[in-house]
Amino acid sequence: MRDPITTDRARRRTVGGSRRRLLPALGTWVFFLTFAGQGVRNVVGWWAFGVIAALSEVVLLLVFLYEGHRVPRRALPPLASAYTVLCLASILWSQYPTATALAGALMVATTAAGVLLACGLSLREMTDALSRALEAILVLSILLELYVGLFLHYPLVPVYMQDWDAVPISYYWVNGEILRGGPIQGIVGNRNPLAFIALLTLLCTAVRWADRRVRLPGLIVWSGLSVLVLALTASATVLVAVVVCAVVTAVLWLMRHVPVARRRLVSGVALSLGVALAAAGLGLHSQVTDLLGRSSDLSGRWEIWTRVMGLWEQHTILGWGWVMYWPPWISPFRTLVVRPDGTPTMSAHNAYVEALFQTGVVGGALIAVLVVMLVYWSFRLATDHLDFDASVLLPALLMTALVVQSFTESRLLSEGNWVLVCALETWLRLHRMIEFERSDPWASPLAPRGR
Repeated sequence: MRDPITTDRARRRTVGGSRRRLLPALGTWVFFLTFAGQGVRNVVGWWAFGVIAALSEVVLLLVFLYEGHRVPRRALPPLASAYTVLCLASILWSQYPTATALAGALMVATTAAGVLLACGLSLREMTDALSRALEAILVLSILLELYVGLFLHYPLVPVYMQDWDAVPISYYWVNGEILRGGPIQGIVGNRNPLAFIALLTLLCTAVRWADRRVRLPGLIVWSGLSVLVLALTASATVLVAVVVCAVVTAVLWLMRHVPVARRRLVSGVALSLGVALAAAGLGLHSQVTDLLGRSSDLSGRWEIWTRVMGLWEQHTILGWGWVMYWPPWISPFRTLVVRPDGTPTMSAHNAYVEALFQTGVVGGALIAVLVVMLVYWSFRLATDHLDFDASVLLPALLMTALVVQSFTESRLLSEGNWVLVCALETWLRLHRMIEFERSDPWASPLAPRGR
């Protein structure tokens, strides 16, 4: 069995050259822009953000090519690519074709970004880029919250909304609650994605420290900041994800003492127990939500799911058309689910319900299969290579967090989360491709070059 670090080096030779001057830093910017996109939009507005995103995509591609990288045809993520093509093709049957065209372009851009990063960076480099981006988001979030709490003393609205006669409460950027113990929203303007970013930061920090790439002071600072943000956001969904990720981490770490030949069996048993516990939690959801201090309808999500599924039944096979976030000025979103402050809800708050609604049974099936396959591949990577280095744990931990969040948020399908999904599927395919070719004595020596 090959060391994944050796495989990663072979993958680098397969994918491109050895120059690494700009792409890691650009990877950090891409992750920052996609995970903190709402913060950037709150400053410059949607159209300026679109220009920034387009320019960033062009620069990423140019740097990728300049540094000698390329995308092997067999490394293209088939499931993520198929879903992206479906989203773009849905312009043909969309109930709102203009919005679908714009959302489809963004989907293509985020998919391409994930593929380019996976083909141009090693797993460790990608982890470092992701970690630096998330750390910057947390620091800027705390600074912005402190500014509003200490100096502004009233809620901060997005810059481009300051000329509005009235700004709805749900559109406020930062409420300035940090000195009262939260909940805080940070630069992303929402406590749930901010808490998720803190969880991802904690996972990256823990893996990098176990891989001896973060010193003890860095471990203390970034894990401490992540825990602080988790406490100040008080997100029930992310709290559940924290517990699940902690259990998964403990199981994977203990499996280092299990013989390699038995690890897949042990992981299968652990997965079965996890599914059983999840089913029990679903059956006892009222008790679980009471324990988390939330309503039994998951803060109104049940009503959203019911209404969205009612719409899905009108266009079952291919859905209403891809639109990513729901434009509040378009029917039926304008009146589908209205918040207490009179503003429309902008997502289904469930990735699978969202996929069914926007892309029908075809899209829903693609997303379900994609998630299952990524969970399988990432955990197989972790269990097969636990003895070599800790970095192989990160894909499994990231997928664990993404899956837990996907049941109460739709973000799996957009921006930073989708970039991660595409990057993970691409990198895992590259890793499997190199391992197969190096273990197959009949493989052509030209095969690693994508022929």
